[in-house]
Amino acid sequence: MTLNVRPVAADDAPALAELLNAVIAAGGTTALQEPFTPEALDETYLTGPDVHCCFVAEDEDGMLLGFQTLVRYPGLPEDVGDIATFARLGGTQRGIGSALFAATTQRATELGLSAINATIRGDNTGGLTFYTKQGFADHAVTPGVPLKEGTPVDRVHKRFALAAPAEAQPKPKLSLRFGADDAPTLQKKGRGWAISESRLDVLHERSREMRRNPSPAQEALADALTRVETGGYTFKRQAVIGSAIVDFACKQLMLVVELDGDEDAAFTAARDKSLGEVGYRVERIAAADVLADPDAAATHVSNAMRALHTERRSRRSAPRRPAPRSPRNY
Repeated sequence: MTLNVRPVAADDAPALAELLNAVIAAGGTTALQEPFTPEALDETYLTGPDVHCCFVAEDEDGMLLGFQTLVRYPGLPEDVGDIATFARLGGTQRGIGSALFAATTQRATELGLSAINATIRGDNTGGLTFYTKQGFADHAVTPGVPLKEGTPVDRVHKRFALAAPAEAQPKPKLSLRFGADDAPTLQKKGRGWAISESRLDVLHERSREMRRNPSPAQEALADALTRVETGGYTFKRQAVIGSAIVDFACKQLMLVVELDGDEDAAFTAARDKSLGEVGYRVERIAAADVLADPDAAATHVSNAMRALHTERRSRRSAPRRPAPRSPRNY
């Protein structure tokens, strides 16, 4: 039998809901206990906003044999994905889970995740064996989580550490660096900017969606920045600063790089002023210029970083004028 692994599509949802609901009804393996509608399954595990990736396995006739999803999960670090694997009941094709896992780990590495978490029922010996064979190590146990009818069952948490992409090379260094204490500390990813929690949640979700779907200019500049000197400093793409989402932010140097398109001039001027008031310097490059010559745009950014680095180093080394002393009262 030929086994084909491919990314999930939204129109796979009805067939996958039927597959998963049969597994849930059989019981004894998955911690899921309520059936899914196709719409709910698509939102939660297939193509929803919290899904890192999802792959399906199908036979030569296009029958779906199983699927594996990697999602964001509350309580896990942002760079750790949560995995779930489901195979059709009664299927005879071996190797479905391993084939899916090969695709999942490749995509997770491309997304920059550091690890994958698997949570398995303690009585699911097949699931525990599968993840152990894939290289997962025991991480923690949540004891006695009750099932719907009240039976307590442990949840075993396993972790798979992801290697950095093989093609990643150390970036060139500038000759001098600031200490780590030069970088401002943002409270809980921006909490502390007098912005409501709900508004910040919306901003961070929007920034994640923008990172998953970069513009051609953003992708071109990000790639070109790997070929120039950055002094060991790093940029975060689609970073949230206050109530703004900026294209690239180097928080150690307090530098923002924005790629201009057809934005309103008054709006960009107001946003630059707001960023400047909290200490950020903004470098603007036309998106068309980036697409025309990404390496030249990256060199411009590198030069701006070097100039800012030198300026701040000089400021740090300048002698400080002693504070005037108050007269003493005798």
